Amino acid sequence: MNLFEQHLKLSDLAALIDQTLYSKFGPNTFWVKAETSDIKNYFDRQYCFLTLVEKEGNTIIAKMDAVIWRQQYHIIKEFSKSTGVSFDKNISLLMRVQVGFNAQYGLRLQVLELDSGFTLGAIELQRQATLVQLLAYNPENIALINGEYVTYNNKLRLPKVIQKIALITAPGSDGERDFKHELNNNAFAYHFDVDSYLTQIQGKDADKAILGQLNLILSIGKKYDLVAIVRGGGSQLDFSAFDTYDLGLKIASFPIPIIAGIGHERNVSIADLMCFSSLKTPTKAASFIIEHNTIFEQQIDRLKSRLVYVAEGIIQSSKNNIERAAVALKNATVIYFKDKHNALNQKSLNIKLLDPSNVLARGYAILQNKDGIIMQADKLIKGDNITAITKDAVLHLTANEVKKTSP
Repeated sequence: MNLFEQHLKLSDLAALIDQTLYSKFGPNTFWVKAETSDIKNYFDRQYCFLTLVEKEGNTIIAKMDAVIWRQQYHIIKEFSKSTGVSFDKNISLLMRVQVGFNAQYGLRLQVLELDSGFTLGAIELQRQATLVQLLAYNPENIALINGEYVTYNNKLRLPKVIQKIALITAPGSDGERDFKHELNNNAFAYHFDVDSYLTQIQGKDADKAILGQLNLILSIGKKYDLVAIVRGGGSQLDFSAFDTYDLGLKIASFPIPIIAGIGHERNVSIADLMCFSSLKTPTKAASFIIEHNTIFEQQIDRLKSRLVYVAEGIIQSSKNNIERAAVALKNATVIYFKDKHNALNQKSLNIKLLDPSNVLARGYAILQNKDGIIMQADKLIKGDNITAITKDAVLHLTANEVKKTSP
């Protein structure tokens, strides 16, 4: 038999490989742990091609192709629903597989089942490892006290009134729209100055994009009262950008209070733990700001009421004092004028008693000479003509002798 008679068709070789693999593995299934790499998910046809890898550090030590056919395609939806994780690359999976070979597609592992709990555990383990690193290498900015993460950022104080806000979000996103709608339509007519720093907020390298916007906010130099990072929902895997070491450290040490409203219900991200305050959604983040300003307004209203109350008390007290003073003044005036009236009556009586006519009626006389009324004897000399006025007569006399009496 020559060389040409000994050759195999490719399909014959493929069939031989298929028989050999089946004789070795048959219908047996295996639980395999691996990480997803490339994903080609055909939603309309309901099958998915993916590459599975095993790594030591950053080195790939094993790599195989896999497939989820139409019959098992439902496991993708069930996996995402139970974990909140989009079925995408860079996910650690524990899966039940069957070794398969196809003449057209070659050797592939057929994925029959996905263990949701394993994936969630892997995500949480990575998250916990990142938190341990943050605590170990940044004690000046991050501490764990009584089970609570205390950071430089969450120890900052908000201003009494929040007005200037830097908003980090994706352009045209539901998060941006919901946040601004809540602020602009608040029931108290508060006005806010919001600057939008638009960037990628989820997916690959989203953490680096957010870091860039935080650095930009600092470089501009505007004195913002608060930074808000918001997104309008997404899968748990999209949420992974908020669990990175670099972004966690940046938020923990940021000099302006940061609030996060990144649309999640299940887990708390590292960004949530490091920031000033964590809210579930962009709407709730905006409500937090409005409520903060409302508390200040209520304090002002209470102070206003207290001021009015105290002022009214002072006015009433002063009014009472004035009324008492008016009564006292009236009484004092009555007494004063009564005393003065009595004094005048007494003086009038004294004057009346001292009236010359009354004096003359008591037997006295008024002596006059040419100089007027004689008050002192030393003004008289012998021979002076004197007029004596009595009650009922005027006598003309001549001084025959002037004799002084002792005082």
